Amino acid sequence: MNRNGRIMLSGALVLIAMALYIIGIIILPETIGLQIQMDGSMGNNASKYVGLLIPFALTAGGAIYYYMKEEGKSLFVSFIGIAVFGVTFIMNL
Repeated sequence: MNRNGRIMLSGALVLIAMALYIIGIIILPETIGLQIQMDGSMGNNASKYVGLLIPFALTAGGAIYYYMKEEGKSLFVSFIGIAVFGVTFIMNL
């Protein structure tokens, strides 16, 4: 992919990560579960600000690294971060 394509893709992924973080701040409860136990109860809890930083860092960090190095693995990490956002929303709504 050429440089402009990498800029567009990386920028779009960072914007998606920001949007999902802001949506999570608005709609999720103050304390979110980060882990589900075998019996279905929440295992580890954290503040929503801290809990949403994990998928944000995966998505934005992978996108920025993809822009800098053009490695497909880092782009995959970005998509995993978006999936983690989805799982976090499903678990806590």
